[in-house]
Amino acid sequence: MAHEVEPTLQALRDEITKIAHLAAQEPENILRQHDLLHGLNKAGKALLETSRLDEALRTSHEARDLAEGHLKQDPENEHWRDYLCVSNDRIGTILFKQGLYEEALRVFRDCLAIQERLEDRTPKTTVGQENIARSHDKIGATLIKLGRNDEGMKAQREAHAIREGLTEIERTSREWRDGYF
Repeated sequence: MAHEVEPTLQALRDEITKIAHLAAQEPENILRQHDLLHGLNKAGKALLETSRLDEALRTSHEARDLAEGHLKQDPENEHWRDYLCVSNDRIGTILFKQGLYEEALRVFRDCLAIQERLEDRTPKTTVGQENIARSHDKIGATLIKLGRNDEGMKAQREAHAIREGLTEIERTSREWRDGYF
């Protein structure tokens, strides 16, 4: 299997190198910056899925650093906040798989705070709410690994409650969109 994955990973690395070079030449070109972040996230995901955790962690940190750098320039940009959340979620997952539960918990909580800020609007979205629920699940699983079962179960109940409300959120969102457009 590794021999099948390596060409794909090498192609991703080559793509990232090429995009990073172009992005460095045109730092004001936001599309290039997005392309670089997407390349890093794709590589991080592929590395995680192939259990190359140290390399996945480095790549995910690069993606997070890129998103954080752009947020310093444009703190209210929801796209960069979303990208930051994706990177943080992946970093938390890697740390969890490495058994670094306290660090994973911190990152998952950071991710949840970002997601809640993104969803602090009307109407709520099913995608945003599902992301929040997934963060609660990951926080819950991490707390349980740390032996904090009551807190872990509470976080997982919060995830369940959010998922139970998704149908109503979708209906409300659809009504808002239909009235808006």
